[in-house]
Parts: sequence; C-alpha cells; structure tokens
Amino acid sequence: MNAIDKLISLANVRGSLDLRCQFQGDWALEHGPQALGKAPYHIVLAGECRVEFPDGQRLPMRAGDILLLPRGSRHVMHSPGRTVAPTVPETVLGSVLPIHRIGRASPDLDMICGGFHFNRASLLFAALPDYLVIPSAALPANGALPALVDVIRAEADGDQAGARFLLDALSQALFTLILRAHLASRGPDAGSLALLGDKRLGKAWRAMLDDPAHEWAIQELAEMASMSRASFMRAFVRVAGVSPWVLLTQLRMELAFSLLSQSHLGLSDIAQQVGYQSQAAFSKKFKEIYGEAPGKVRRAI
Repeated sequence: MNAIDKLISLANVRGSLDLRCQFQGDWALEHGPQALGKAPYHIVLAGECRVEFPDGQRLPMRAGDILLLPRGSRHVMHSPGRTVAPTVPETVLGSVLPIHRIGRASPDLDMICGGFHFNRASLLFAALPDYLVIPSAALPANGALPALVDVIRAEADGDQAGARFLLDALSQALFTLILRAHLASRGPDAGSLALLGDKRLGKAWRAMLDDPAHEWAIQELAEMASMSRASFMRAFVRVAGVSPWVLLTQLRMELAFSLLSQSHLGLSDIAQQVGYQSQAAFSKKFKEIYGEAPGKVRRAI
C-alpha cells in the first residue's frame, strides 16, 4: 500500500450520490455549511452555472466540471444569467435519485450532487484546499474520470436492480479519481500531501506512515531525509505547517479512530498499536483530538 492509499484508507472515505438537479431559467440555490466529516460534490452533466463563496470568490462551471468542497464550505450556486434570490426547488421522486427541479422538465442545467463522508480528523482532507475544481477541459476524453462519470450518469438515468447501491459504490471510487486529477493538475497544497511531494521530507513522512507506533527520534528522521536535525525541523514545519510530533500524533489518533470503528480490539490493544504504553495517556490525547473519549466514540459508530 503506497502513502496515498494509506491516507485514503485512514480517512475511511465513503461516498454517496444524493440527488439530481435540473434547473431552468434564472435561479439561485444556497448550500449551508456541512458538518465536519462531509465533503459535498457537484458534477455538471449539461449546461453551465456559477458558484459564489462567502469570501467573494466566483467560480464558473460548465458541462463535465466537478466541484469538491473538502470542508463543506457554504456556497451559493447561480444560473449564468442575472442574479436572483435563492430559490427553493421542487422535489420530484420516483427515479433512482430524487430530482430537485426549478422550471420545466427541459432543463438548462443538469447536475448530480453527492457527498464524501470521512474521518473528521483526516490528515488527507485537511491537506486539501477549501474547494477544488476539476475542469473537464483538463481531462482526457477517454480518461478514467470522464468514463466513471458516464457510468454514474447511465445508472442515474436508468432504474435497474441495485442501481442505488451501485451509485454509492461508484461515488466512493469517484473520490480517488478526483484526488488523482487534482494532484496531477496542481500538485499537493499543504500538510501531509505536500510532505509526500518533497523528495527528502517525503522519505521521513512515509516511514512514519508505515510505522506510526515506532518511537521516532528527530535524528532518525533527519538521517532519512539526509538533513541535519535543525534543517529537518525547519523544513518540516515550513512544508507541513506543524512539527513532526504534532503530525505523528494526528496520524496515531486517526489510526486509532479507524481501529475503533473497524476492529474489536480493546482500548489497551489499540493504545499499543498506535504507540502508547498507557491506555490513560492514549485516551487523554484521543479526547483532545476528537472531543470525546475513545469508548464513547466507539459506541456512537
């Protein structure tokens, strides 16, 4: 398993395709902020629109474009025409996906929307920008991402057995292809992904990812990066935004959350697997990161 695979696995990404939007005329649709741990996405199938963010940023979207909001940021989607007040769409049931409709059945904009649910303390999602766009023009026509969107669209258009389950499964695969396209077009932004993109620091970070329970020392990590201790610390903080110890603690707690949700290991065993000899010390640190004790988190999963 490579480093990106590991970060995706630790994030415990689960995808869902939630609805289809078919809008006509002048319209606006407001999307409030999402709870931490859900990243909504929009895929324009036909037509165009624009997206506005609270900081004043405006983003045009055209057929084939994909928008992902890793932190669930508030945003307003508009028709490309004149600006109007937000509209409440009609909900039409009866197909595989519920349809939000504004205007008649022949839409100017056809769009599918869903979300990725993930570990709310994910290092991977924390390293992504507030929003990222994959423009269709940047993708090869016969590439994997456009092909997957075509399959998703075909399933959404049909009413075949198992379509709902298949759409969610395809949506989960969609995240990896969006991430791959983002890294190919822009490169890593910050945090854990930026470390992987650094030839020297990446060696140390990959070692930490491979064995988070190890008692890592600065000298050991610096030698992996072929740097002095002082140079390593300065470079690591500059690229990651935090010290190696802060990032290692976050990694350990993310692994602990994964073990709590996907295994039947006791708390003392989980503590040891993430590098803590004391269950009490582990539980205290876990609560600092997640706001709740590990036992309470397990019961809520």
